[in-house]
Amino acid sequence: MEKEMRFMATPDHPGWQGNSPLTNVVMRALTEAGGWSIPAMRRPGFKMMAAVENDHNFRALAPLQDKAQVLIDKAVVEVGLQRLTLVADLLARGLTYNLTDPLSVAQLEWNSSNKVGAAQRTMSPSSRGENKMPIVTPNRLPIYLTTDKFEIDIRTLKMSQRIGTPLDTSLVKSCTRSVNEAIEDAAINGATTLDGQALTVAGYSAPGILNAPNANTQALTTAAWSTAPVGSTVFDETMLMIAKEQGDKKFGPYVMYVPTNVGNALDKDYNSGSSNPITIRQRLLQINNLTDIHVADLMPTNRVALIQMTSDVIDVVVGQYPTVIPWTSLDGFMIHNLVMAIMIPRVRSDYDGNSGICIGTMA
Repeated sequence: MEKEMRFMATPDHPGWQGNSPLTNVVMRALTEAGGWSIPAMRRPGFKMMAAVENDHNFRALAPLQDKAQVLIDKAVVEVGLQRLTLVADLLARGLTYNLTDPLSVAQLEWNSSNKVGAAQRTMSPSSRGENKMPIVTPNRLPIYLTTDKFEIDIRTLKMSQRIGTPLDTSLVKSCTRSVNEAIEDAAINGATTLDGQALTVAGYSAPGILNAPNANTQALTTAAWSTAPVGSTVFDETMLMIAKEQGDKKFGPYVMYVPTNVGNALDKDYNSGSSNPITIRQRLLQINNLTDIHVADLMPTNRVALIQMTSDVIDVVVGQYPTVIPWTSLDGFMIHNLVMAIMIPRVRSDYDGNSGICIGTMA
């Protein structure tokens, strides 16, 4: 006799796991809100927090009127974009692709097509044109979740209510920073599992800028970029990186991302002893279409990235910004909280392999 091994949320199924907290969260969301979504999952959780004490003021932080979940949500907002550099730039520039129902989307698919034919010059608009048939290559990106968890026990909530002190939200902020850091790490180094292996779903991965398919590469002089800065060498090698992007018909605007050690070196004098001193960073920013140089501390110490900041090169698939989803333990004395985000960086190149990313490596 085979045993049902699948997880089922329906009570009439023999494999239903009625004692599972996950079942409770999903079923309450479906019953009370009519759909399985982030807001629907949050609402029953907050209601259960109040129901444990049978007091509508259970989560009130006396003598304050603010509710506990409001304080927790404010802590998430306060952390905001901390630990984000590359991803924060993409969000600020509007380089996003929004998912309307992210929990129902397991993967995102888009097509790359080759350039076919050419425009023609005619005297009549009715002139017959060329019949074009592009070659299309599908691309897929797994839509994974980035999460971290924390717990708040009922006694902590009760003591906060009785004494009148606000909840300590440091753990909330720490978990939110961890989620942000994981999103930034995926944008730079690619999404990986806990053991450091590339995250792969059905054969498709989620690369970052450093392992982006078809990215251009450039050898850099280690000492000139870090230990013994030489402004002219840094300038010349930056121009070589730009030339490779231009060779792929990517003409900017560019942003350069450097590790901390290189960022420190770029603040040294470009030409020491000059009557008009200028830093290496300032000299590089005089290059046409190089708009910013940002330090990203998750960049490896021997890598520099030059990126054309346009949607055909890189964007962020956004299904859910970091959000706290609460639910109660089976005994009702523990509030579990999941900080969850659905934000997946997407690097792109065209059918012919042209990329707007150039990676400089210090040998």
